[in-house]
Amino acid sequence: MAGTHPLADHPSLRLLRFALLEIDAMIDYGRDAAAKLVSPAERAGCAGWLALLDGRLAAAGGIDGTADPVKCDLPLKYSARPFRFDGVPKRDERFPDPYNMGVNAEVFLYDEEMPAKAKTLMMFYKRLREIDVPEMMAGIIAETPDKPWGYYRDMTRQLWDEARHAMMGEVGFVSAGVNWPEEVMVNFTWSLGLNTQLKPLERHAVLYFIEQGLMPKTGKRHEWEIGLASGDPLAATFQDFDWADEVLHARVGRDWYVSQIGDARKAVDYGDECWSRILMNWSKWKEDGLTEHRNWWPGCYRAACEHWGVEPDPKVLSYSTSYEAVRADLKNISTSG
Repeated sequence: MAGTHPLADHPSLRLLRFALLEIDAMIDYGRDAAAKLVSPAERAGCAGWLALLDGRLAAAGGIDGTADPVKCDLPLKYSARPFRFDGVPKRDERFPDPYNMGVNAEVFLYDEEMPAKAKTLMMFYKRLREIDVPEMMAGIIAETPDKPWGYYRDMTRQLWDEARHAMMGEVGFVSAGVNWPEEVMVNFTWSLGLNTQLKPLERHAVLYFIEQGLMPKTGKRHEWEIGLASGDPLAATFQDFDWADEVLHARVGRDWYVSQIGDARKAVDYGDECWSRILMNWSKWKEDGLTEHRNWWPGCYRAACEHWGVEPDPKVLSYSTSYEAVRADLKNISTSG
C-alpha cells in the first residue's frame, strides 16, 4: 500500500483496507484460539515441530513467498510419503458415541403435534450434526484433482458454510442451557459411510440430492417457519441463514456436479441411488458394541426445560423414534437400499 499512489490507485487501496481488517481479525482469532488450545508447557513440547515448520517456510521464501529462499537441511517428515486421504472421521472427546443413531430428528420435526419450542432443540442437533458435511466434503476436494480454481473456491466456501452451521448448533444448545457433549450424541455415521463406501463423484451426487430436498416448502422453509413459531429469535436467525446458504450450495452443485452429469433429473436420481447403496449397519454397530443407540432425547429436553423454567411435556419427553428404519429424508431404509 505504501508503494502506490492514494489518489490514482484509490480503488485498489479501498479493497486492501477491508482486506486488512479481515486479516487482523483472523490473526487475533488465531492467537486467541492457540492460547486456549495449547498451554505454555504443551507449546514447549512442540519446539521440534515449530522448528520444522519455520525451516520449511524459510525454504519457501516465507509465508507469502516473497523473501529469498533459505536452504533447509531438515529431513522430510510428513511429506516423506505421498499424502493419502483417510476417510474415517476423527473427533475429540466431545463426541463419545459417534455411532449413535437413536434419535430421528426429521420424524420429530415433521410431527405436527410436537411443539415448535421443542423442535428448536432438534434443529440445533441437526445443525451441530452438520459437522459431518465438511468431513465428507474435505474428501471430495482432496480426491478430486485437476479441476479449475473456481471449483476449489466454491467447494471450500461451501465446506466453511457447513462448519458454520455446526457451530450455530453448538451456540443454540448453549443458549438453551444444554451441555451438548453430555446430553446430545452427535454421530458421524453419514460421513463415515460416504467417505468409505463411495467415490468422490458419488459423494457429491448424494450431497446434491440432499440439497434438492431442502429447497421445497417442506425443507429449509419449514425449519425457518418453526424457528419463527417457536418465539426464539436465535433459532429463527440461524434457520434464516442456513436456508440462504443452502440456496447458494444448490447453485454450487449445479455448476460443478450437474454440469458433469449433463442432466438435472439424472443428477438427482443418481444421488438417490448412491445414497441408497450406503450400508449403515444400524444393528451390527450395536451387536459389535460400538453403540447402544441410546435415546438421549429425554435428557436433552429436560435440561432445556429446566433452563426455560417449564415442566417437560410428557408427549415430547416420550419421543423415541430412531434411524433404524427411516432415513434422514424420511425414506424407509428397507425399501430404498
